[in-house]
Amino acid sequence: MIRIPRYPQVLASLPDDTKIHVVGREAETLIRLVEKGPRGLRAYDFPGGPPFRLGAYVFDLRCMGLAIRTAREPHSTGWHGVYVLETPVTIHRVVEGPKA
Repeated sequence: MIRIPRYPQVLASLPDDTKIHVVGREAETLIRLVEKGPRGLRAYDFPGGPPFRLGAYVFDLRCMGLAIRTAREPHSTGWHGVYVLETPVTIHRVVEGPKA
């Protein structure tokens, strides 16, 4: 497991060698998507509780060219989303970003 610093910055590449630079919560989300692999990422996979804008972070990553599938996982009162990274991503570097 990668230690995720506060306010992380990630340098990663896509299969076509496109480099992406991701910062903040989007970077944390990308790291967790890569770690979870085909099992998928749920909001409660984040320590300290779910990020309330997980869907927005996933949207931002999709806008960077990543294919992320949303599966529905039923539970007793409805369903919640499980995000699965479909694009192979290579993370080259994770660094702590500037303090907010």
